[in-house]
Amino acid sequence: MSKRKHRFYRINKNKIITLAAFSSFAVGIIILVIGMAFYKYRISELGLVDSISHQEYRNHYVMISEQADEPFWEVIYQGALDKGKEEDAYIEKLGSGLSVSYSIENLMEIAIASKVDGIILEPNGEEAVTELINKADQEGIPVITVLKDEPLSRRKSFVGINRYNQGQAYGEQILEIVCEDKNHVIVLLNSDPKDTSKNILYAGIRDAVGDHNVFLEAVKINRQSAFGSEEDIRKIIMDTVNPPDVFVCLTAVDTLCAYQAVVDYNKVGEIEIIGYFDSELIVRAIEKEIIHSTMMIDAKQVGAYCVDALTEYREKLRVSNYFPVDINVINQKNIENYLKKYGSEEE
Repeated sequence: MSKRKHRFYRINKNKIITLAAFSSFAVGIIILVIGMAFYKYRISELGLVDSISHQEYRNHYVMISEQADEPFWEVIYQGALDKGKEEDAYIEKLGSGLSVSYSIENLMEIAIASKVDGIILEPNGEEAVTELINKADQEGIPVITVLKDEPLSRRKSFVGINRYNQGQAYGEQILEIVCEDKNHVIVLLNSDPKDTSKNILYAGIRDAVGDHNVFLEAVKINRQSAFGSEEDIRKIIMDTVNPPDVFVCLTAVDTLCAYQAVVDYNKVGEIEIIGYFDSELIVRAIEKEIIHSTMMIDAKQVGAYCVDALTEYREKLRVSNYFPVDINVINQKNIENYLKKYGSEEE
């Protein structure tokens, strides 16, 4: 091969190598851009949009609950998030949307190690959680308990409802339904022995129905598994010896399970439901007279009060011991007002 041809091939080879290197670099840049775009999308899906936009907040609070992904808690979180923006605080729902499930104890440890500015916590009655509340307080992190209290701990305040008054409200709704041949009332209680609030609530129901002709029965429901509540409610409905006339549901999940079971087994009109929460499905069921009534607390107000309590403590180093939340009843008397929230139903 001549020197000229050899030089020509060498130049072309160099060009090919350069072009290949440039192409690889360009492809790498494209992959990097797409990857970063996907990363931003994913974390925005996880609720960290503020981090991406570099929005800075004065305080960082976390919310911890075993029920954090339930619809009711989603509304509580939204209320806290909205109030946090007013108070220059970012609210993170710790442990939500993760592929790995963490216990409340683990999440509390993470929050303390992260040196957050405040913790909003639904305790589960475990002694270890009480100790972690005290540990957080020693580390200068105020803890606000919500819906369930831990009064013997060093929490700063409790945001929730008066369980006895809630029981009284349920009792009043029961008395609207029962009659001589329709008086078997089953109250669905949490089977968790650590949940002592259910005992106070049940006492309120029992005192409200008083000496009336009511056969009141408490049945413990397994809420430890995704389908535990559904299975237990269906078993009660299928009881042909002593079937229920009224279901009293204390959670949104139990209400929806009872509603579905009554529809599936053609028990509409035979079994009345007194529920909890004001989701669209529950409100529509009241409109159709499948559910008699439902108890509602302003979930957004709950979240906002939690942020108020943390802000008040951090600014004044003192806070009210108890933030009471209102209880409302939705039934046929006021259903039209609540239907406006969801608009008219399409035919």
